Amino acid sequence: MSTPIKTITFFHNPKCSTSRNAQTLLTSASTTSQSTHSPFTIDTVEYLKNPLTRDQVREILTFLDAEEHPEVIKEFLRKDAPKAGTIEEAQEILEKDPAMLQRPLVVDWNAKKAVIGRPAEAVLEIIQD
Repeated sequence: MSTPIKTITFFHNPKCSTSRNAQTLLTSASTTSQSTHSPFTIDTVEYLKNPLTRDQVREILTFLDAEEHPEVIKEFLRKDAPKAGTIEEAQEILEKDPAMLQRPLVVDWNAKKAVIGRPAEAVLEIIQD
């Protein structure tokens, strides 16, 4: 029985060089057969055109263990974003201005994992078996 192919959601800003580099790394990894990861596909979401919902923000921050480690919320938002100490504050900030999301961001919804791609190579953590 073959392993189902997982889908990774890649929240991307094509104007950001780190995001473009992360996209290249993920695309390359998705097309090469490696023993370090199972096959996967990439669902690319340009989050400035299709902002994260409040539910997605909560779920991703839960995957990042923000309730136990609130400092993750600071990493989830850009350095120039208004300060947020709670998931609700992060939701409000991103609802007002989706550009405040730290990018790139990759999510495996089924595995309940998320990774902030700073540096770009960090996105590859999401595909490790």
